Amino acid sequence: MNDDGCNMLNNASSFAASILRLGFGTEMAAGSRVPDKRLILYDFEACPFCRKAREALSHLGLEVEVRPAARGGKRREELRKLGGKMMVPYLIDPNTGVAMYESDQIVRYLYNIYGSGVVPALHRLGPLNSTLSFFATTMRLGKGSRVIGQHVQSPRELLVLYNMESSPYCRKVREALTELDLAYICKNAPRGSRAREQLLNEGSKVMVPFLIDPNHDVKMYESDQIVEYLYRTY
Repeated sequence: MNDDGCNMLNNASSFAASILRLGFGTEMAAGSRVPDKRLILYDFEACPFCRKAREALSHLGLEVEVRPAARGGKRREELRKLGGKMMVPYLIDPNTGVAMYESDQIVRYLYNIYGSGVVPALHRLGPLNSTLSFFATTMRLGKGSRVIGQHVQSPRELLVLYNMESSPYCRKVREALTELDLAYICKNAPRGSRAREQLLNEGSKVMVPFLIDPNHDVKMYESDQIVEYLYRTY
């Protein structure tokens, strides 16, 4: 298959994953509030349970420092020391001193603390919700499940990604960040969020994904160009 065919298949599978999750995380949740300090999430992109936590973070428009902990990654032992076991997702909230595993508990916590207290219908489906998330993972054929190469260079400052969990294009960038074991600041920018105004100020338009790399003074849109840049640089 030529490069164009591979790109079409890649985009199609990413769109299919978004459809299976009903586009969740596109709109800002009513009653959301922004904490003083950025949350921290240990995860990896291909984990179906991590997806549920990321969807809630995106729906609430929360900013989070994402620390990938994919297979082969350097943060897995760090996570084990912090929480007592190697399991994702793992959320740390420096605003409340809370740290927790278990995606459903994380989702409930986020809506109770930073939302209206009402967990959306999709996330009240229990095993069915998990099954849909598993199927979304299979669409991506394991992308974002393991570290595939060591850094050529380690960034001194965290990269910044303006993101929506439901975007099939953002997904490709998050997969690359996971596979390169790059921690980053995720600025979730659903419609109605404050991050969209920040995005317009940083770039020239409100479009995601948008990557900022302060280590090389780079700002860029377009998922395929971002992925190529990440692999070339790191």
